[in-house]
Amino acid sequence: MASFGLDMFLVPNGFIAGGMTGISALASQLTGLHTGMFLFMLNFPWVIMMFQQSNRNMAIRAAAGITVFSFCSLLLHPLPPLIEGGAAAAAVGGIFLGFGLGVGIKYGAVLDILIPASKIPSPVMAILNRLPLSNAGIVVHIVVLSAAGLLIGLEQAMYSAVACLMAIETARLTTSSIPLKRQVIIQSHYPQEIKDSILQLLGRNDISSHPSGKADRQPDNLQDPLCYHIHLMEISRLKSLVRRIDPNASISVSPIRHK
Repeated sequence: MASFGLDMFLVPNGFIAGGMTGISALASQLTGLHTGMFLFMLNFPWVIMMFQQSNRNMAIRAAAGITVFSFCSLLLHPLPPLIEGGAAAAAVGGIFLGFGLGVGIKYGAVLDILIPASKIPSPVMAILNRLPLSNAGIVVHIVVLSAAGLLIGLEQAMYSAVACLMAIETARLTTSSIPLKRQVIIQSHYPQEIKDSILQLLGRNDISSHPSGKADRQPDNLQDPLCYHIHLMEISRLKSLVRRIDPNASISVSPIRHK
């Protein structure tokens, strides 16, 4: 996802982003070489530094993430942009880039060694240890975008700032504590049929504290509710499955409450 945003929207239009990804994109603009090559070459010295500082688990994750990011960027580099120029290309590219970086951060991978995140301690931040982490990140982005303004033009730098802002905000939202799952309570006359269907088609088990028992088809004899923790992307499908069995079923969706 990160390389898709970078190489299908930003780089072909002459836009960049912040961090080492932006430096790599800027180097690609100036030299005409593949962005993926610079992603690999510029990030890996810091990976070696992490390994030498005995942060080996992080170094392995960083090496894996950066290698995959660079390889995907090399694969996508020859393709034409999906959107030609303008703020739309910068915004969409920034969203895809930020989403890919954010997912990597959330699950412990490293795609950009200079992207500051609370969940990933970086030895690079030791160089900027007199600044708060957020300010250090701002300094990095300002330096990269300023260099872009001097080297590739003010207009391209302005669109690059849009891409950088969208990438930062998307990564922040992706790594935030917003849960991706919801609690779904289902009240139906046919709980067993619904349980079997959800288990078979979605692979989810009822987590209610009391089993619903056998379904009773008497309309005035409502069964105990079913409870599921369902990913946001699966809620529409779950509702469709339930409505197909019982069009009158009650379905309530709410945030998961942790005790």
